[in-house]
Amino acid sequence: MSFLKAEQPQLFKDHAYKEIKKGIIQHIVEPGSMLYERSLSDSLGISRTPLRLALQQLELEGWIQSVPRKGILVKTINRRDVDEVFQLRKANEVLVIELLIPLLDNETIYQIEKMDKQLSDFKEDPIKFVYYDTSFHLFLAELSQNKRLYQLIENLIDHFNWCGFAALKTGLSLDKVYDEHKLIIEGLKARNLRQTTDAVLSHLNNTYSTIIANLTE
Repeated sequence: MSFLKAEQPQLFKDHAYKEIKKGIIQHIVEPGSMLYERSLSDSLGISRTPLRLALQQLELEGWIQSVPRKGILVKTINRRDVDEVFQLRKANEVLVIELLIPLLDNETIYQIEKMDKQLSDFKEDPIKFVYYDTSFHLFLAELSQNKRLYQLIENLIDHFNWCGFAALKTGLSLDKVYDEHKLIIEGLKARNLRQTTDAVLSHLNNTYSTIIANLTE
């Protein structure tokens, strides 16, 4: 296991927090695995004090759990986690489309197509693809002009990506995801609410099904 080392003392805690969480989200650190302070401290190049502060924050957020006399347990993904994340995604992204359709003009469509074209450039880099896929959906939320909705989706991004990488590990086709984006854009270009929301829900349901079909609890 390898982590980037922090360069500035004042950033040690934040650096450790970001690096460990990134490893968990990307499934570099496998769900259900154990972490140990000594190896984390050595790998990150920091002392135990800022590391423990980072671990406390991660535990408060539900990413890990301290197990007395054993170590630090990385939380596993269970059916309830996946259900909750996708329930929120579907509800919020349908609302995004409802708000976005009346605001669409040719320039906005051009921006969406340009964003989607950039996504195709990352099909050979799955890690970047997952993050850029989320960015695409977040971009649509931004265009909806509802700041609170945007912030809500943004606050859930880490959990969306966590599930995204789970889907990737269980065989999600990046080509299929890209094709599903095309269907969303076709609906937006037609200014057709039903067509677009159906495309969004199909896109999310396919990802959900891929995760659930391969989920081991």
